Amino acid sequence: MSVDRGVADERPANAGEPLPAETGPRTRESGLGGDLADKGPTGHVSARYRGERAGRGPATVGQVNMVRCVLGDPPEHMNYSVVLNLPPGTTLDGVAEAVGRLISRHESLRTTFHDGFQHVEAEGELLVGVYESEGSADLADQVAARLQAVRFDLAEGIPLRTAVIVSDGVPERVVLVTTHSTVDAGGLAVLRAELNALLLGRTLSAVTAPQPLDVAESERSPASLKRAEGALRYWESHLARIPFSTFTVPVDDGDEDWLLPRLRVRSAAAARALGPITARTGASRSVALLAAFATLVGVRAGQRTIGVSAISANRFRPDMREYVGPLAQDALVPVALDEPTFDGVLRHTRAAALTAYQNSRFDSEALTRLLESAQRSRGMHFARDVVFNDMSIVGPSRRASRAAEEEPDIRSHWLPPATLPTRLSMWVRLLDGEVDFTLWTDPRCLPREDAETLGEGIMRLLVEAGDRDVSVDELPALTGVAPVPRGEGWLMIDSCWVELAEVRRLVADAVDGRPFHVARVDGRLVCYLVAPATPEEVHTACVSKLFGRLSAMAPHHYVVCESAPASPEGWPGQTVIAEGSGR
Repeated sequence: MSVDRGVADERPANAGEPLPAETGPRTRESGLGGDLADKGPTGHVSARYRGERAGRGPATVGQVNMVRCVLGDPPEHMNYSVVLNLPPGTTLDGVAEAVGRLISRHESLRTTFHDGFQHVEAEGELLVGVYESEGSADLADQVAARLQAVRFDLAEGIPLRTAVIVSDGVPERVVLVTTHSTVDAGGLAVLRAELNALLLGRTLSAVTAPQPLDVAESERSPASLKRAEGALRYWESHLARIPFSTFTVPVDDGDEDWLLPRLRVRSAAAARALGPITARTGASRSVALLAAFATLVGVRAGQRTIGVSAISANRFRPDMREYVGPLAQDALVPVALDEPTFDGVLRHTRAAALTAYQNSRFDSEALTRLLESAQRSRGMHFARDVVFNDMSIVGPSRRASRAAEEEPDIRSHWLPPATLPTRLSMWVRLLDGEVDFTLWTDPRCLPREDAETLGEGIMRLLVEAGDRDVSVDELPALTGVAPVPRGEGWLMIDSCWVELAEVRRLVADAVDGRPFHVARVDGRLVCYLVAPATPEEVHTACVSKLFGRLSAMAPHHYVVCESAPASPEGWPGQTVIAEGSGR
């Protein structure tokens, strides 16, 4: 979700009105030139573009959310790269013309952000770097990786980098790099398909999907504002009761580069099993996989509810399906594991997911304020540590090979590490012919061996559920996923697992050497401490130090005493100066 950085959402008097082309065409260089460590371009070709209009206006809610991510998260994660093989006979001028037409068609490719507004320029020129392969088969991938690793300056230059790989002067591959504030996965699929068509010399029909300026204007209609307000109410209601953390281990992200291991898991048998599962429960293939994922994560965590952040494409309306711009936001899906069987969990998840997806377009700055309020109220950090991203709709589809249908059907292997700030994320590639997904795992929270057990266990659950309704009680034996052992000092409070020792370490850091004592009293965490302090001051200090403390909770009640007793048992008998929740 990354809802903690971004552009302001203000609306000027002339928001959405066209701007005159008063500065003339602008020239941008693509390819970063000599900044490439190994190979710079041997030359450039100019891609000229001219759109139907220039304009400025408020950013869309999707742009606001993604701008803050692009500015703060690792560029290797926030930038997209596409490498395409060029049709035989393609010339450098042909590539430049295709790229120029693509930019001309879509205003998001001509958009910069200034002082909280999107600015669309009408025309300009992009210099496309030309790279001589000199026999290197993977130069295109190297160039793509290097272009992808550099953060875009969203206020300067259009959000696109392109390069052409040639062999003895003959164009062979084209590289396209853009970023999440320009498109999401659905929009990237549109760009890829259109660029392919343009490179083949095909004539494209006029763009019928709205442009981001149009979307921003529609988002400020009374009906849209009402829906967005309803989405925030939905989030507020669930943030009041779902567990805030699934992986209850302390982590220090201060120097974390988020270069994470990735486990790819595949099974044709699981794909075949999805047929009877969906027929029996009425759930979609995607929701069935989401439910299996959340169920086993919940079994391991020993929790009865898992809050899954499912990435919603928000392309439900027909006119938005070809939209080139960021629409995807989080859908908060509360998966309840109180049902005795997997079918029951799945039916509940089906209803919960439908409601969550209907409430996945919102003002991300308003959601930030909601999160901050919920974290202060509940005294825990919202970890967003279980993410589900089904990209099978926009990804490739194929029949499973004969080899994939043979035993052993469930196959997993580790991919090279890649950058993604997450604790656990499932990225779904295929659901038809073969279930194919990748688990991104923070090994501090989910060690490699546990990740393998989880990934393959999900497939085993689906395969078995294809034949019968599986009891939740038998899942550890069936899948190998068992609850994490929790010894003395672990408490279940407010639907969250809390480690008392971590609570005391949190308070110790917050009170900075002042005598204190934390105890559980009538199901609540009570903190006794010595004056001078107010409950509000101490609670604010505790909340400010929650990040990374996934098993800690700020106390529910603070008792400020005149002095400390000789032993912990004596705190309740001390003279009280002030007490309260601090909320």
